[in-house]
Amino acid sequence: MIRFGIIGAGDIARKFNDAVRQTADAEITAVASKDLERAKKWAAKEKIPHYYGSYTDMLQQAAIDAVYIATTTNFHYEHILLCLRAGKHVLCEKPMVMTYAQAQEAVRLANEKQLFLMECMWSRFLPKSQKVRSWISENKIGTVKLMQASIGWVADPVYNHRLFTSELGGGSLYDLGVYPLELLPYYTNQKIVCVQKMIQMYRDDVDDVVSLNVALEHSFANIQCSFTTKLPEDAYIYGDKGYIRIPKIHFGTDAFLYDLNDRITEAFEGKAENGFIYQIEEAVRCIQTGKTESEVCPHSMTLTTCKIFDECLM
Repeated sequence: MIRFGIIGAGDIARKFNDAVRQTADAEITAVASKDLERAKKWAAKEKIPHYYGSYTDMLQQAAIDAVYIATTTNFHYEHILLCLRAGKHVLCEKPMVMTYAQAQEAVRLANEKQLFLMECMWSRFLPKSQKVRSWISENKIGTVKLMQASIGWVADPVYNHRLFTSELGGGSLYDLGVYPLELLPYYTNQKIVCVQKMIQMYRDDVDDVVSLNVALEHSFANIQCSFTTKLPEDAYIYGDKGYIRIPKIHFGTDAFLYDLNDRITEAFEGKAENGFIYQIEEAVRCIQTGKTESEVCPHSMTLTTCKIFDECLM
């Protein structure tokens, strides 16, 4: 049984907790927040046995094997190092860190201590993502030439305050663009070679409207994201024998295969469920077998994305 602690008592942690309850060989034993009363209330509501008003206090508990980090992006790096130095395996919400240097140090420390470390790009594990990969590997659309992906909505400045605030690691690329940047290469099994950027800032503080032209090893992609503009959130992968449409690239259940005459030749329609289950199952398998990284979400995925963050935002 892999016993998890949670750092960050928020909404996303509730989804993680719900998924762990549906996963064999895993359980949540504790939650920590900088606010003890918040941790106490969250633990009571989520039926977690232990709570702490200090991250360090929780990490000192031998009963915790791994930690799920669900704090705001600006704190991820600090909290990852804190957990690794305490000898705990780590699952960290996306984006794992904000810079390439931070990613390098986190990976170095995890490898040094032989601890598992994974960015929670949960969308890679979804059944529809596996189906898209199989269609491409089976040559259903022929040679992949082009891809398109957009993700964006009009965020509420109060509820989604972190998106609008650079000090909290806000911005469109960190929060939204990370999905297609880490999904399109996975679908096609191609590495990103270079990126051209066009960025419109929100009040000179954080990136809002972002358009990226991306060259992969054997194809091109265009990625668009924004937190003040409603976008379809769909992805398309075009080949010389047909194309694939992926509605709601980062969380949906469906994918569709088209021929050269725009006819659907195959449809994958999955069931609605908590998609976090698959990434937790992967983490449990990796920890139980002594791995420091996942083959689905390897360290190289995070390192590549953080290089792009540096190129676009620094």
